[in-house]
Amino acid sequence: MPPLALATGSTLGRYRLLSRLGAGGMGEVWKALDANLDREVAIKVLSSGALGDGTSRERFRREAHVLSRLSHPGVATIFDFDAHDGVDFLVMEYVAGGSLQERLETGPLAMDELVRVGAAVADALHDAHQRGFLHRDLKPGNVVLTTGGQPKILDFGLAQLLGGDKTTGALTQTGLIVGSLPYMAPEQLLGEGDDARTDIYALGILLFEMATGRRPFVKERAEALMFEIFNNAAPSARSLRPDAPAALDQLIADCLSKEPARRPATAAEVARRLLGTATPSGETASATRSAIKSIVVLPLRNVSNDASQEYFADGMTEALISDLARIKALRVISRTSAMQYKGSAKSLPDIARELNVDAVLEGSALLIGSRVRVSVQLISARADDTLWAERYDRQLDDVLGLQSELAETVAREIAIQITPAEATQLARRSTANPEAHLEYLKSRHAFFAASPEAVELGMRHARRAIELDPSLALAWSALADLHMIAAVRGMVPPAEAAAASTAAADRALALDPTLADAYASRGAINCVTGDLRGGLAMLQRAIVLNPGVGNSYSWMGRALYSFERHEEALAAKLKACSLDPLSMLIRTGVGDAYYFAREYEKSVFHYRMALELDRRFDGAHTDLARSLEALGRFDEARAEYEEGRKLAGGVAGPSFGLAHLEAAAGNEAEARRILAELTAARGTRVVSAWGIAALHASLHDVDDAYRWLEIAIEEKASGLILFRVHPRLDPIRQDPRYQPMVVRLGLADA
Repeated sequence: MPPLALATGSTLGRYRLLSRLGAGGMGEVWKALDANLDREVAIKVLSSGALGDGTSRERFRREAHVLSRLSHPGVATIFDFDAHDGVDFLVMEYVAGGSLQERLETGPLAMDELVRVGAAVADALHDAHQRGFLHRDLKPGNVVLTTGGQPKILDFGLAQLLGGDKTTGALTQTGLIVGSLPYMAPEQLLGEGDDARTDIYALGILLFEMATGRRPFVKERAEALMFEIFNNAAPSARSLRPDAPAALDQLIADCLSKEPARRPATAAEVARRLLGTATPSGETASATRSAIKSIVVLPLRNVSNDASQEYFADGMTEALISDLARIKALRVISRTSAMQYKGSAKSLPDIARELNVDAVLEGSALLIGSRVRVSVQLISARADDTLWAERYDRQLDDVLGLQSELAETVAREIAIQITPAEATQLARRSTANPEAHLEYLKSRHAFFAASPEAVELGMRHARRAIELDPSLALAWSALADLHMIAAVRGMVPPAEAAAASTAAADRALALDPTLADAYASRGAINCVTGDLRGGLAMLQRAIVLNPGVGNSYSWMGRALYSFERHEEALAAKLKACSLDPLSMLIRTGVGDAYYFAREYEKSVFHYRMALELDRRFDGAHTDLARSLEALGRFDEARAEYEEGRKLAGGVAGPSFGLAHLEAAAGNEAEARRILAELTAARGTRVVSAWGIAALHASLHDVDDAYRWLEIAIEEKASGLILFRVHPRLDPIRQDPRYQPMVVRLGLADA
């Protein structure tokens, strides 16, 4: 029997439909009359197929019965759940009055109304949370106002009942918004956050919207909106509504914290703080200062009008970042992300919001002969107030002392807690040959340019610095990094570059055993050459000496997941991402960590976030395809593999991916055709033996897989570090040859 056609005057069981109130993702809502009790009710008619089958319907009935026990003046009561002529419907309390969403269409609320409505919603949420109920889909459309202006929350728990995990997991599909994406907490985007703090985040969005008349994150595309929710801080409510009390602004910011643990612990706390927001107008900024836990050092401006001095301003910027990054309690944005704002016309609050930091350090640097002038100011991001400003004039031979003094002063001004060891490090007043130090700065400037010509130039400057001052450990460390990038750029054979890089890093450490950069370089070299255990030890030491360098965490995460230490690896990769949020490589690395932990939906999310940073990055496309393949979403995976191959110029890597896809999709003949083509191509170009082995494994060719793995070991293939952890090798792990090979490769438990 087809579902009943709904119209004014028709009936559903004992309920007569009076008027259609609206529609949403769950179905239509009607005002109706309960003939038995002679009262008006609201009926939510669920979308056709919403409950799927009899089992789903019975589960929904049981859960709706439990929800009907939720009784609070601020929550619309559920009366009944029934079905009639193929139509499933929920009967609820009818609230005469419009929704909060309709009210907001006329503009923001007056402050007294905001406090009253917000506190009432928070009180109702707290009561529900105390009884074990979560809303999971709080938004203005789910809050109605009585004729007296009192709010009532609708649809408590229905998002979970109707959608289950669909309200989160399906967000990873291109362009698809399921649920109420603008009101979702960052953890919901990953399918997590099943506690009260997720509702408190949504309450923060509600408060922001009531205060300003708009949502904090507004983007047309789903992926762009997800990126902002997950990465960017919300704008200050006061930046859009200057008369908002500072206490309200801070409360909203706390509710919208990316970290659930930093949000108010309960909705009752939100209500209490809301009721106390009417503070005197003479509020001070002291609370803002004490709350600074994160900072970005923007590229210092070169005010010399001489482009050849750009290296000096950039070098001073890098030094300041490095010194401040030593403070474990302070999150300092890494150079890669900070330098993307060089010459930017964006406002400081906008930059701070995009990087999710509490403060900005900006200024200028000038080198005139043997004199150095640095002017800096520290600015509170939320208030856009200058907290401190200073100008320093020094001789060039005291530039290292100036760097340390600046870092010390910033730490003192933001009242950050530093350990005795950190204080000692910051107070170090190293000396160097001034000319050698300038050559070192020039080498670093060339390193970040990364082109083959820049790498050659950087090596000349590093070697010149060493000639002028053989004891300059920084120059040796810079040389180590340049040798590594020379290998990446294909300028020298990898083995030759690794040996040269190792020698330079070891020399740096012999000169300065506290130089974190050299330990990080040594750790990366070890990881690339297959000594993961040694690389892990070096990277851990680098992080102890300087806990604020994103690349060290990223490399460490890679080493950790190679040993199947997934929880630690994910923590390291996410830490790297928080320090370097605009690095597409680091974001892709987060996706890799989730992929190798077999958390494929989460890896898809992070690969999409990497593509938000740069859609031209072929690696993110092919890695995304790999995860989509693992999820059985073969058409999407094929499109991403093809896009990756196009962007990479048709190299062999994506072809391996397409072969794996065909194997997973059951197209064995096509997979074997590609395998034969790739194997034959080894006679004319570089084709990875590791890749051939992994493809044989996907095709369950166990003996061939191990034969090619032996070839890969002879060729020192870099992919072998993934032998223990790669999902594509799962078909050959039960073979008796597997565990001995784990040991041979140095991948036994670290």
